[in-house]
Amino acid sequence: MTPIFPADQIARVLVVEDMPSLRAHTAETIADISDQIEITTAVDGRDALDKIASSSHGFHLIVSDIIMPRLDGEGLLAELRRQQYPAAVIMISALGQDDTIVRCLRLGACDYLVKPVTMDDLTQSATNALQHMPLLTTHLDVAFDPHGWFEVSGASDGSVLFKYRKFIGLLDRFSMPEPAASEVRLALEELGRNAIEWGNRNDKSKRVTFGCRILPGKVIVYIEDEGGGFDPGKVPDPSQDPLGHIENRRTSGKRMGGYGIHLIRHLMDKVVYNARGNRVVAIKYLSNERAAASGYHRVVTDPPL
Repeated sequence: MTPIFPADQIARVLVVEDMPSLRAHTAETIADISDQIEITTAVDGRDALDKIASSSHGFHLIVSDIIMPRLDGEGLLAELRRQQYPAAVIMISALGQDDTIVRCLRLGACDYLVKPVTMDDLTQSATNALQHMPLLTTHLDVAFDPHGWFEVSGASDGSVLFKYRKFIGLLDRFSMPEPAASEVRLALEELGRNAIEWGNRNDKSKRVTFGCRILPGKVIVYIEDEGGGFDPGKVPDPSQDPLGHIENRRTSGKRMGGYGIHLIRHLMDKVVYNARGNRVVAIKYLSNERAAASGYHRVVTDPPL
């Protein structure tokens, strides 16, 4: 079974679903992830709030349906947000509309699964939530334009990047074909971590912003931190001496990685930094002909979007 928490700790999960068969299936699927998981179930939002109030230890993860009697999932989520309840929340619903997804993101949900949900999707979502713990209490500013623009900003915390990755893949307007989607996600992961860890130095008083714009034939992503910036042209290419690169990061106490800039140059078709070096805009063309004519650029002013 998958290790979730340290060996001496239990991950407590509350499953909220009004349909008995789905409630049992969801609970059993999540329980099978690890022997460290303890499951409690509730039949609707009001029952969930009662279980939360009476729990002596609280819950780490809440998995809730949206359409339920008495108090629905959005109502439950809003009340948990009002209470500043320190848990990760996954929403499950047959409603896959962008506006519903964004409302749940604004209320603090870390993931949104659209029915019918496969066992693999549920297992992966719950595992990621328990391992990364993107808490409901994490404050995010979300801007959304149904015509193709999405932006998330918040304190320098990995949960901001986690939620951005999840929701950019959920919104219908931001669907991308493979392999472009995987390449964009990979580039965002490394650059997002760099913005939080090295741009803002994990300082939660500083904000990080992740954005995406979909236009005909291309996708534009951008990341900005509030750090001092850097000169991307002076970053050594780790592919020239991979072993030396690994040893240098190990001895300097840095996490394994450091390939962000070079990854994005290969994965994306155009990369533009501002003069300060704390904002990067990356473009992925969804047409091979356009991609072949593009390249890497660095400009000295903030690029227009």
